[in-house]
Amino acid sequence: MINKIPKDVNESQWQAICHDGSHLLIVAGPGTGKTHTLTYRIARLAEQLNVGQRILSITFTNKATEEMQKRLEKKFPGIESRVCVTTFHGFCLQLLRDHADLNHLPKDFKVATPEEIDLLIKELWMDKSAGERKNILNDISRYKALVTKDSGVCLDQYNSFLRARGFIDFDDLLTQALNLLQHNEETLKQTQLSYPFIFVDEYQDINPIQHELLKILVTDNVHITAIGDPNQAIYGFRGSDVRFFESFVKDFPQAQKYFLSENYRSTANLLEASTQVISKNNFGVPALTAHLYDQGQLTIYEASTDKAEAEYVVHQIEKMVGGTSMFSQDSNRVTNDQKADYSFGDIVILYRLNALRNILEKAFLRSGIPFQVSGNKPHACDDPFVRQAEKVNLMTIHAAKGLEFPVVFMIGCEEHLLPLCLPGLESDHEEERRLFYVGMTRAKEKLYFTRAQRRALFGKISHPAPSIYLEDIKEELKQYEKQEHHSKFNSAKNEAIQLTLFK
Repeated sequence: MINKIPKDVNESQWQAICHDGSHLLIVAGPGTGKTHTLTYRIARLAEQLNVGQRILSITFTNKATEEMQKRLEKKFPGIESRVCVTTFHGFCLQLLRDHADLNHLPKDFKVATPEEIDLLIKELWMDKSAGERKNILNDISRYKALVTKDSGVCLDQYNSFLRARGFIDFDDLLTQALNLLQHNEETLKQTQLSYPFIFVDEYQDINPIQHELLKILVTDNVHITAIGDPNQAIYGFRGSDVRFFESFVKDFPQAQKYFLSENYRSTANLLEASTQVISKNNFGVPALTAHLYDQGQLTIYEASTDKAEAEYVVHQIEKMVGGTSMFSQDSNRVTNDQKADYSFGDIVILYRLNALRNILEKAFLRSGIPFQVSGNKPHACDDPFVRQAEKVNLMTIHAAKGLEFPVVFMIGCEEHLLPLCLPGLESDHEEERRLFYVGMTRAKEKLYFTRAQRRALFGKISHPAPSIYLEDIKEELKQYEKQEHHSKFNSAKNEAIQLTLFK
């Protein structure tokens, strides 16, 4: 029984954990112990279940599902039999399998992978280009997610083609599950009885069809606990709609709202700076309070070119880890007695577009720094003194959501990139500000903003001004570093030394 406040729970978290009797929305900013709070609340409500009932805990990714399962099992052994932790798609798939006689789908249907979809539509639309096929699929996906009312002209043809081969796509999982619940009252009642408590993580990221699924499942006798942060709503381009977060109390009457505002991740200066940036977006979310009292370091660096920007990042990392090889020492980039403050795995480089990564990768390969691109295989040098288990992380800001690192570099902090505004890549400025905030709040101790005075991108040369978001941070929180200058002799010498490392 969880009947008194645990030592690892603060007062705000405890209030949310103990809430009873109605629906609940928990507004939890970055680093406030969101998953920790959910874990305790799930365990507490699991004590109220009747025989045959379970808690339904919905996440957005398989990784988040695994994380929640591990937390629950470690903290509360044996609880897994009373909790179903899954994604929206996983829940809908199981519902359709359990009611195969009612769902009007091919017997033993298969969910087509993206690779299988590509092969199928090549066969279906042989006369269309890859770009045209991609646009058609995007229109169909947005229609199935209820984001738009226009499906285009190919929906029926596409669905029939898949069904004839025993396939449905990922979007069909949600549309068919919703259809099943809407048109079969017995199935709906049975599902509601089985899951009296529903939890939804990252509620700011739900899309219209996910919202409809929750609306039909939740009743006066089925209570929903939603948790998230509207300031981290960054998936509008996928159909997510932050307005559902704002309308939660109207959608689920008598709902209560609690706030988690004590931040356990970032140092005081970094937290204050991120608050100054996000305060321009008004969601009525209280400012976060730093639990860590170290000041932290926020550094701004303006390089002459994008290549110089990448070299600056490499140089800073080498200093932090105490040098990666004899190359670092021979080129006077670090000294023999340089103290290692961080390991490679403590560091992440974030960028708005993957197009910025190429120059970074080249600089890392020249330096011998081991690195890994999010979701890709790791790269490492031949230096036996480097711990191969540790790599610097390279990823888009979107990919970094939910992660944290002692050291964060955000490159390309300049106009046209943050906020993104390039031909064919226009974006919503409020969401871009939230994205910048997400990047900032990944940092625990050190945060670097870098930009280039001259950048080559998509075959064009530009001379961009600094990102407007940097202007929102008060000067007393900023630390500026001057441009580094290296002679041609040193550059040639460094390249020669580096080449010997790979012979």
